[in-house]
Amino acid sequence: MSRSCSRASVIAASVALAGLLAACSSGASASSPSTQDAVKTSSGIPAGTVLNVGDQQQSLQTLLQASGQLRGLPYTLNFVQFGSGPLVDAGFAANRIDAGFMGDLPATVAVSSRLPVKAVAVALPIGASLFLVAQPGISSIAQLKGKPVAYTTGTAQQALALRALGQAGLTQKDVHQVDVTLQQLGTVLQSGAADASILSVQQKIDFQETHPGAKVLATNATAKPPSYDYVLATTSALGSPAKKAAIADFLKRYVAAIKWEKAHPDQYVNAYYVNVEHQTPAQAKQILAAGGVLNPVPITAGVQQSLQTVVGLIASAGAIPASFSVAPLFSPDVTNYFNPIVQP
Repeated sequence: MSRSCSRASVIAASVALAGLLAACSSGASASSPSTQDAVKTSSGIPAGTVLNVGDQQQSLQTLLQASGQLRGLPYTLNFVQFGSGPLVDAGFAANRIDAGFMGDLPATVAVSSRLPVKAVAVALPIGASLFLVAQPGISSIAQLKGKPVAYTTGTAQQALALRALGQAGLTQKDVHQVDVTLQQLGTVLQSGAADASILSVQQKIDFQETHPGAKVLATNATAKPPSYDYVLATTSALGSPAKKAAIADFLKRYVAAIKWEKAHPDQYVNAYYVNVEHQTPAQAKQILAAGGVLNPVPITAGVQQSLQTVVGLIASAGAIPASFSVAPLFSPDVTNYFNPIVQP
C-alpha cells in the first residue's frame, strides 16, 4: 500500500477501494516494459500483443528476470508496480492492467467492488512468509485481547490477523487495530506503538535481532483455513484471444520460475532481497533460512470455499457490512482453460 493510503479504522471494502483508487497515481510506478518487443512466433500470439501485469514491489518481475523466463517473449510484457494488493485492485479499476497478483483478502475486495475480473490461477504458500510477532513477554494470542495489534486493512496481513485471532476465540473487535502501511508494520512494533504486528520475513528478522525474546504467535502456514495467493485477469483481457493466449504463456513462465526458485533459492534471495530490497547478504541468508515459497495449484471448490471463509471472517470482524458470495470471481470456463497449466 502506498504511504498516502494509510487509514485509521476499518471501513467497508468498497469504500476502501474508492479511497485507494483516488490515491492510485502515487501508489503505482510507471510501467516497466520487458526487454523485447512483440515478434511473430510459432506461439500463435499475434505480433503487437501487449500484456500489462500488476506486480508488487518488483517481486514477480525479479523472479521471472532472475529465472530467465523473460527471454523470448512473443508479446510485449509491461510490469506495473504497486505497493499492495488493494492497490492492484485499484489498478484494475483504473484499467491500467490486464492481470494482477494479490493475496486472498484483496481478492475478496475485487468481488465486493464488482471489478470485472476472474481468478485464473492460485498459489498455496509453502512455509511461512507472514508472521504474527509479539513484543517480548507475550507468548500467546489470547494475551493480545485489549492490546494494539498492527495490520493493514484490506491486505493478506489483515486476513492472517483475523485467522490468528480466531484460533484464540478472539475477533478484530477484541484488539485495537493499528492500521498503517505495509512498510510501517515493522516500525510500529519497533517503536512500541503496537504489542504485536503482522510482519514480512525481513521485518520479522529485523525485529527479532533487536528483541531476541520476541515470539512468533502464528504464521500464514499455521493459521486456518489455508491462505492462497491469487492471479486475477480482466474479463476484457480474457475475451481477447491474443491477450488470453499471452496470459496463458505468462502463467507457464510463472510456474517455471517458481520451480527455478525452489531449485535455486539462494540466487532468488540475492536477486530480490539484496539487489532490490537492499538487504545485506547476511540478512538475505536469514531470509532464505526462514523459508516461504509459493506452490501454484489448480483452482478447486476447496479454494473457493477457503476464500468464502475469509469473507465470513471479515464480516464477523465488522470490516464489511455483511457477508457476500465470492462465486463471481470464479468461472468454470476460465478454470478449465488455465488449470492444466498449473497441474502438478
